[in-house]
Amino acid sequence: MASATAPIARLFSRDEFQRLVDSGFFAREKVELLDGAVLTISPQDTPPAATVNRLNYQLMKLCGPEVYIRVQSPIALDEHNQPEPDVVLCAPDPLDYAEAHPGPEQIFLIIEVADSGVRQDRQQKTRVYARSGIPHFWVVEIRRRRIEALSSLDTADGQYRRVRTFRAGQTLTLPHGQRIAVSDILPPKR
Repeated sequence: MASATAPIARLFSRDEFQRLVDSGFFAREKVELLDGAVLTISPQDTPPAATVNRLNYQLMKLCGPEVYIRVQSPIALDEHNQPEPDVVLCAPDPLDYAEAHPGPEQIFLIIEVADSGVRQDRQQKTRVYARSGIPHFWVVEIRRRRIEALSSLDTADGQYRRVRTFRAGQTLTLPHGQRIAVSDILPPKR
C-alpha cells in the first residue's frame, strides 16, 4: 500500500516566472512573484490609484536627477522574488532599466499603498523587503489615514528595527533628505 504524502508547493524562480510572463501565460492577470509563489495583484480601486498618482506627482517635484521613480513596475530582489510595488525610488540607470529591473542595491525606498490587504503588505512583503536589504519601506494606509515608515534594517535577521507612524500634520523624510507632508500623500478626506 502506498503511503500518502502531503502535497508540495511548486515554487518558481524569477527566470521561470519571467518566461511565463513573456509567453503571455498571465496575459489577462496582473501578477507578482513573492517567495517563489505567483500571486495575483488585485485591481486598484479609485482611492489607491489616486494615491499612487498623487504620490508620484509629489515625488517628481521633490526628487531631482539623483532619484529614478518607478510606479507599479517589477523589481528583482532575489532568485524567488519579483514583486511590483506601487512606488520605488531607486538609483538612476543610464538605460532607464530597459535591460534589467532594479535590484536591492539600487533601491532607496519602496512604498506600498493599501486600501485593504494591509496584512499582506505588512507581513510577507515586509519580510521579503527586509531580507533583500531594502533600507526603507513605507505603507500608506488609506483607511486608517496614516503612513508607517519602516527603517533601521538589521541585516543579520532581515527585520526592520524602527517602525514609525505618521499622520496628517506630520512630515516624512525621504532617503535623500527631502521632506514630504503626509497630507500631500493621503487623498483628501471625503
